[in-house]
Amino acid sequence: MAQRTRPLVLTWLALLALLALSAGSAWMPLGWMNTAIGLAVAAVKALLVAIVFMRLRARHPLMRLTALAGLVTLALLFALSGADYATRSEEPAPWQQPSTVSPSAGSS
Repeated sequence: MAQRTRPLVLTWLALLALLALSAGSAWMPLGWMNTAIGLAVAAVKALLVAIVFMRLRARHPLMRLTALAGLVTLALLFALSGADYATRSEEPAPWQQPSTVSPSAGSS
């Protein structure tokens, strides 16, 4: 295996193993741990893709700062969405009885 393709193939195999782990944990009745395992596996997958396939380790510091700014923006959006969901009161919508329509003349 060529020296340039070795890290790519190893990362691909690691991503496949993580895929099997997340699929396997989805079929197990682990309760709240399914969510925790899924989020941890997703974070590791994203980190592997960012470091190896996007080559952020060898990039200019400005490129790494840009990737970090994207992650901070995503975290802020999640935090604001969670705060909005947590502070909403649950009020049922007012129910209105549907009006009945009488059949028109000539309809069968």
